Amino acid sequence: MAVDPFSEPISKLSDAVIYVIKTTSNFKPQLKQLKNTLNTITPIIVDIQNQNRKLDRTRSEQDMFMKDIEDAKKLVEKCSRIKWNLILKFTHSLKLKDVSQKLLNFFQVEVQADQWRDIKKVLVEVDSVNERLTSLSLGLSSSSMRMSLRRCETAERRRFGWLVPPLPKGIVGFVEPLNKLKAKILEGINVHDVDDDGSAMDCDDGSEMDIDGCGVGNVVVVSGVGGDGKTTLVKMLCNDHEIQANFGENIFFVTVSEEFDYKVSVNGLFNPSHFDQQGKFQSTEDAKIELENFLREKVLGPILLVLDDVWRESDIKNFEFDIKGYKLLVTSRMVFTKYDVFKFDPLSDEDAKILFCRSARPNPTIDKNLINEMVKCCKKHPLTLSVVGGSLDGKNEVLWRSMLKSLSQGQSLLDLNKEILNRLERSFETLEDKFKQCFLDFGLFLEDHRIPASAILDMWVHLYNHDDEGIDTLAKIYELSYRNLVNVLARRPREDPYAPVNYCEQQFVTQHDLLRQLAINLSSKLPVVKRRRLIITEQNDQLVTNVLGEDQVTSVEQLQEPMQARILSISTGESFSSRWCDMRVPEVEVMVVNLKSKTYTLPHFFKEMQKLKILNVTNYGLYPTEFKNFQLLGCLSNLTRIRLERVAISSLSRSTLELVNLQKVSFIMCKMRNAFEDSDNLNVWPRLVEIEMDYCQDLVVYPQILCRSVYLKKLSITNCNELCKISEKFGNLTGLETLILHSCTQLEKLPESITQLQNLSILDISDCLNLTKLPEDMGSLGGLRTICMTGFTGVHELPASVKDLSNTKVICNEEVACQWKEFCNVEINVVEEDRTATLERIIC
Repeated sequence: MAVDPFSEPISKLSDAVIYVIKTTSNFKPQLKQLKNTLNTITPIIVDIQNQNRKLDRTRSEQDMFMKDIEDAKKLVEKCSRIKWNLILKFTHSLKLKDVSQKLLNFFQVEVQADQWRDIKKVLVEVDSVNERLTSLSLGLSSSSMRMSLRRCETAERRRFGWLVPPLPKGIVGFVEPLNKLKAKILEGINVHDVDDDGSAMDCDDGSEMDIDGCGVGNVVVVSGVGGDGKTTLVKMLCNDHEIQANFGENIFFVTVSEEFDYKVSVNGLFNPSHFDQQGKFQSTEDAKIELENFLREKVLGPILLVLDDVWRESDIKNFEFDIKGYKLLVTSRMVFTKYDVFKFDPLSDEDAKILFCRSARPNPTIDKNLINEMVKCCKKHPLTLSVVGGSLDGKNEVLWRSMLKSLSQGQSLLDLNKEILNRLERSFETLEDKFKQCFLDFGLFLEDHRIPASAILDMWVHLYNHDDEGIDTLAKIYELSYRNLVNVLARRPREDPYAPVNYCEQQFVTQHDLLRQLAINLSSKLPVVKRRRLIITEQNDQLVTNVLGEDQVTSVEQLQEPMQARILSISTGESFSSRWCDMRVPEVEVMVVNLKSKTYTLPHFFKEMQKLKILNVTNYGLYPTEFKNFQLLGCLSNLTRIRLERVAISSLSRSTLELVNLQKVSFIMCKMRNAFEDSDNLNVWPRLVEIEMDYCQDLVVYPQILCRSVYLKKLSITNCNELCKISEKFGNLTGLETLILHSCTQLEKLPESITQLQNLSILDISDCLNLTKLPEDMGSLGGLRTICMTGFTGVHELPASVKDLSNTKVICNEEVACQWKEFCNVEINVVEEDRTATLERIIC
């Protein structure tokens, strides 16, 4: 009896793997992976070899595989002798992974090629048998013959184009996103989704259909920023054993890209040797019909079609067909909201380090902390990790430290490597001009921090004539998020009935550090004095700005001539000593100040910024910032909006309170107990229309002096848990239309003078837990249209005057609704409240 030539060496290798696993704690994950690989491929390889022996096939593949097995055995035996040497542990663990991958590659490439050859021979024999059967006029049914022929045609899949590209070497991570994506693709897939005659079935399961047919649920879009590994992930999916078991040879892979020609692409399926021609197709519709006929009649069973690097939704539409078991997988930098969008997390810290080391191949003498710092600079971005790592391959440690120093001093990764810059810049270039300007504005803010959408609104109202309600601003933000250029974080969904009046309130935006660097780079293409946006940072107590194409930043102090910037951003650190240089920026209209220090001195050149209209000051430090010369704001007579976050305001000067053009002021997490001292004959902010106070925890009494802003239309005081009193002079705000007192938990009553506010349309007193009664004459508020009372428990009896309200909607919980039901003159919207969620909103 012939002895199987594979059994003995594979058995010896498996025994060696098991022995090392049991006798040492090293290499267990890699050895278990190798053992699993052997368990997977051994029975298949042995079976194929037995068939080859019967057919008297060549031994060349056998000899090559035997050598790989012997090399693997030697490596495992070496691993058993490694105990404490960390460098050898690291290098040999990588070698074990490579061995496992090499064995898999043999199975996936060499064995599949051998099978392809066999299929060709089978087809020749089938054709011969078919001719004989036809000539003998055997009584086989025509349907059986068609099925046999169709199966033969399916076996010829590989003579067509759109083949799945090979996997790149050294893939790291993606295990969790691969499993999640695989679950999405396999959902609803049945390998028996064919008719009795072998043809693909039409969709008849009632799934949501597009106008053109394909179920929206059958399209999955893998969305992410350029270079984040989308294509690698879908290639891994196409080569996954479980996916191949379900789809077999019916996996097609199409690279779309920006300039996509549908006719040429479809021709590439039927004529892969002439993939760059449009072939016989006269129109896109001709190509679409031909493709659908092919998928419906020539392909048996479930189909997976991958469209890689799609830029337009219309390119997806041409591949949508109502075929059961048909799945369309798309990768794109865009977010196409009508489809099922799949976003995956960045690499873990460990995977990012492994990927970097695979490319950099650091010398054993390279300090581990240095490696960790370089990985941190790459922001877990796969392309960046590979490119930067590759640039350091074989380099001396001094060059590693030189690059780290450049990055630490503010040089952008995008300046170091044009491949990364070009990949990201492509997403920007496809934007319309109105979106390009909005994207560039995100470079004004500090990295690694969320950006309030309301802060962006203040700028864009002035710069781009957006509406005050936030509709235009939030729409632009979402459009950028659909292109993966920003991320939108919603703290409280807009669809909640107690949602804020402004669409941007409680909305926050984040941006990947590389995209922020891209915005800064693109804003820095012109010479410093001619830039529209001037972005300045502090280094070693000096103010600097980057210069495109140069390795080092440039000190602003060296610039002598006036700058033409319309938008100015200045970011300083905790130790900035306020040593301001004599900078001339007379054209600035919007200024963003990002700071971290406990004390701060406003720049003296403020006095010359007479065109400044929007001022946004945000403190990112641990403690509220106290300004030494806050009165300097009083000289900026054209200011229309001021937004202050985490600022301690000891007092506001008379000149500041009398800014004649100020229309909106926002105090976010500010300390402001003595900021508004009353003074006679003071015309406070005569054109002010909106005040916002949020999380100002030392606000105990609403400042009486602010009751003089007779043109005020909107007052929002939220999460100010110490506010307990509002002056009776509040009734002077006769122009007030919106009053929001959300989550002011210590407020016990509303002033009776509130009934004088005949223009008041919206009143929000949600989560005011200690509010025990409403004003007796509340029914006299003839203009009141909405009252929000969610999270409300204190009022046990409504004033009788509410019967005089008309056209008023009340949003409340069940408990309060019972009181309102006595009055038929109001519309009641009952909210099912989660008391725990209400408490979390108040606390957080």
